[in-house]
Amino acid sequence: MSAAHRHSPTFYRVYRKKSTEGFHSVPYIVAVFSCMLWIYYAYVKTDSILLITINSFGVFIEIAYITIYLVYAPKKTRVFSMRIFVLLNVVVFAAIILLTQLLFTGSIRVKVLGWICVGFSVGVFAAPLSVIVRTETVAMVSR
Repeated sequence: MSAAHRHSPTFYRVYRKKSTEGFHSVPYIVAVFSCMLWIYYAYVKTDSILLITINSFGVFIEIAYITIYLVYAPKKTRVFSMRIFVLLNVVVFAAIILLTQLLFTGSIRVKVLGWICVGFSVGVFAAPLSVIVRTETVAMVSR
């Protein structure tokens, strides 16, 4: 929950200034995708109500942030954001569901999904660190 909550000051600022001010939507779109992956994993694994609960909250809050972003983003940015959202959260997510349902069964499916989720999560958290290493500053991490 704290990961989703950390964006609150950014979106309060966007709302207050009625401008996205160069902030990017991709981290929030990726966060929705990550939460959706974990919800799917929990569904396949069964008896994982805590994973479903926390990631459902994550989807809800990140979609709220994306909605605020889209309201105040310039048209070109809004179109780009929606394309990325559909590509990742509809096309790629559907492909993962389809492939894991068709190619794997039982505990193998759970393990493959677990590795997909972990691999994606590591990438999500490593991306901001690469920005810090490359720029030697934390100033642009939230932008």
